[in-house]
Amino acid sequence: MFFDDVKEFSCRACSFTYYHNVAAGVGAILELDGKIVLIRRGKEPGKGKLDLPGGFVDPKETAEEAIRREVREELGIDIGTLKYFGSRPNLYEYEGVAYHTCDLFFYSKIDSVPTNLDRTEVQELVLMELREVAFGEIAFPSVRACLSRFFAGATGDDAA
Repeated sequence: MFFDDVKEFSCRACSFTYYHNVAAGVGAILELDGKIVLIRRGKEPGKGKLDLPGGFVDPKETAEEAIRREVREELGIDIGTLKYFGSRPNLYEYEGVAYHTCDLFFYSKIDSVPTNLDRTEVQELVLMELREVAFGEIAFPSVRACLSRFFAGATGDDAA
């Protein structure tokens, strides 16, 4: 077996090549009365750190369906209009396995504080103004990069 350190596993004996592509993840920038909704993670990786609501895209699911499902599962709310904000690569390390992901971020306004939290996923809900966010407390580099762009006033139309 040969691995190219990126994504290609090749078997020298039978010439089969397996391509280990990235997993798709989604995150929601939810705005409520000028503040954003963050969660404190209830599970590893990053247990106890801040994150955006979100998760992985399931097979046969669009990114939009995935973010709606994840927000419903974690926060117990349905979100309205979604605006694509951008994407960032990430490394998600779980149980000794490093998963390369492409995290897709969406923006939506909500009109009330979520109260029906999935306590296995979410330790607590945190509402804060962006200037209050301690970026060192955020679990993942992709989320830090996304929130930095959001803080800088990016609209999502210039997604990079």
